[in-house]
Amino acid sequence: MNAPFKQTERLGRLATELGEDVLVLLRFDGTDYLNELFEYRVEALATRDDLDLDKLIGTHATVEIEARDKMRPFDGIVTSARWAGVGENGHRYDLTLRPWFWLAGKRRNQRIFHNKTVDQILRELLSDYAGFGFPHLEIRLSNQYPELEYTVQYRESDLDFARRQMERHGISFHFQHEKGSHTLVLTDDELAHQVIGEVPYKRYDGHHQYEFEHFWEWLPERNFTTGAIRQVDYNFKIPAQSMETSQPSDAAYAFGHVESFDYPGDYLSESPGKIVTRMRQRQERGADRRNRAVGDCVSLLSGSRVTLGGDKVPGHGETYLCLSATHSFVSEAYGSGGQDSDGYSYSGSYVLMPDTAPMVPPKRTELSHVYGPQTATVVGEGEIDCDEYGRILVRFHWDLHDAYSMRCRVSQNWAGGGWGGMVIPRIGMEVLVEFLEGDPDKPIVVGNVFNGKNDTPYPLPAHKTKAVWRSKTHKNTGFNELSFEDETGQENIALHAQKDQTLKVLNNRMKRVDKDQIESVGSNKSLDVARNHQEKIGGSMNLSVGGGLGVPLFAALAGLMQQSSAAMKNAANESGDSFVAQFTQALSAASVAAEAASLPANGAFTGAGKNRELAGFEQVQTGTSVGALLSSIMPVSGIKNTIVEKAVSDTIGMARTEQIGLMKNTFVGKVQNTVVGQKQSTRVGETSTTYVGKHMDINVGEDLVITVGKSRLIMTKEGNIVLQGVKIDIEGAKQIRGRAKLIDLN
Repeated sequence: MNAPFKQTERLGRLATELGEDVLVLLRFDGTDYLNELFEYRVEALATRDDLDLDKLIGTHATVEIEARDKMRPFDGIVTSARWAGVGENGHRYDLTLRPWFWLAGKRRNQRIFHNKTVDQILRELLSDYAGFGFPHLEIRLSNQYPELEYTVQYRESDLDFARRQMERHGISFHFQHEKGSHTLVLTDDELAHQVIGEVPYKRYDGHHQYEFEHFWEWLPERNFTTGAIRQVDYNFKIPAQSMETSQPSDAAYAFGHVESFDYPGDYLSESPGKIVTRMRQRQERGADRRNRAVGDCVSLLSGSRVTLGGDKVPGHGETYLCLSATHSFVSEAYGSGGQDSDGYSYSGSYVLMPDTAPMVPPKRTELSHVYGPQTATVVGEGEIDCDEYGRILVRFHWDLHDAYSMRCRVSQNWAGGGWGGMVIPRIGMEVLVEFLEGDPDKPIVVGNVFNGKNDTPYPLPAHKTKAVWRSKTHKNTGFNELSFEDETGQENIALHAQKDQTLKVLNNRMKRVDKDQIESVGSNKSLDVARNHQEKIGGSMNLSVGGGLGVPLFAALAGLMQQSSAAMKNAANESGDSFVAQFTQALSAASVAAEAASLPANGAFTGAGKNRELAGFEQVQTGTSVGALLSSIMPVSGIKNTIVEKAVSDTIGMARTEQIGLMKNTFVGKVQNTVVGQKQSTRVGETSTTYVGKHMDINVGEDLVITVGKSRLIMTKEGNIVLQGVKIDIEGAKQIRGRAKLIDLN
């Protein structure tokens, strides 16, 4: 049992990292495929039972079987090794060999690829496995592949992601073997596959050992497949464009035109969609033609092409692509005194298809799927980063490379042609992301969520009765806000504009305030009414113009206002109407003290609303106080009180009519001037009284006529004075003097 084994002259040999002939080959079998991973099982023999299996696992092992003209290698990574007990002549070990690509199935990852073609993605993805082959990867692609804006590997192994991308784009893979190495080969055309020449078919005649490799069994096969493919997709950038594509069937058998319809078709416009749909149809039709063979073609591996020769059978002279090859080799037993040679004992079974048939890998790999929404952080440049479609960039929490998503569309509450809602999530916000069809390549932002860094506009749960919409000034600390307070007894709608507010109504605007309306304008106010303006005040009105000096202003006007009130009271008594007396008393209440009292309340209202945590609560409180104060200032309805700090100027283009039911009192502190361009008429129903404290001048340009019944006084500019009357008395308490050149006394 301890005699060393030698493989030098044997037809089958095994090479491992343990050293030459430490393990020798007893049996080899397994299958390699086009577009699948090979798996080889090796039964080996050793003189020891204590081999260090750690030195085997993860290393290359190569089985070499002698073909007719050379050694044919089958290389793989040892993924399983076990001691299988004591055999007749030594210790048996079982090994499993798989491709290095199988190791890619052991690493699951999340990563994002931006603006890369599929071959660039595969090259980058598999670069981490470069040490497993010399070379580990060979790309023989002839087609031009589009640049993919955004491709995501999400919770899937490198193997599954690579296979999914290859199946998506119609790329096949197989392996080429060398001693101590094997290479993953990517192809998209039949002509890229190695041709091994002609293999003859020889009918089985009881002795099928020939000096050349051959088939002794050849079985053509046909399979029913989907015949036609129809697909449709959607591109939001061109929503009106037709995206339906179809590829008819080329099958000649009954019902061969069965059509399959699918959505989404995985394309962005109709032209590339036709290419994708044709490829999908070729994927289906590629499962039709098969040829199953049995022989001793040790040189025939999956992914190679062979021409059928020899005896005449269906398909003779045609070239075939090997889809799978199952190998079986048994070595002559090692004996303690035996010869180091054995008979040829290799056989294989093969599945082939004509190289004129569609060679597109079937879609076997499960699509990566996102189950439910995720949250992500908005990233980009500046504070707000979006494109012309309002799309934003986000970074997912699972991304370890600080990458970012594609431009994600943002769900809005309304989206029409130039109308709808528009709220762009800002850098640093946490957003809720869904995925169309669960596809990680198709994210869409559907909402926002607060977190420990981004607090709510108002502390919760203290303000749980509020509904708030608050924005933030770009690159500053200001904000605009619309909030609703729903606490019983405190219901309020608050609107805050950080700078300007504009309102445009194309037809009518109606407003009704059931109680008080308090309005404060910090600077100027302009009202432009194109046609008519009507104001109706049910109670009283107090109008102050100027007032920049506050209480000192009203102190200066106090004497004037009190004299005016006294004159009004006298006139009221003379009128004999009780309402006029009430009116003058109410007007006196709206004088200096009342007006001065309203100043602090108005000032408090003007200064309210600056605390962003109160949502207009200060304005509600102070405004209510102002409304209550107005009721106390003007307790009687029907009063209009106007106080102007400096001057009033009225300009009327045509006419003005003023009608006063009972009384009008005008009090001017110093000077009053009245200028009438042509005519002035004053009519007093009963009594007219004029009081002049010192001087009174009457200057008439042409003549002055005073008529009282039958009495007249006429004065002309020529100096003529005529006094007419039925009876004229002239009385002088002391003296009457008359001077003239001529006095005519009748």
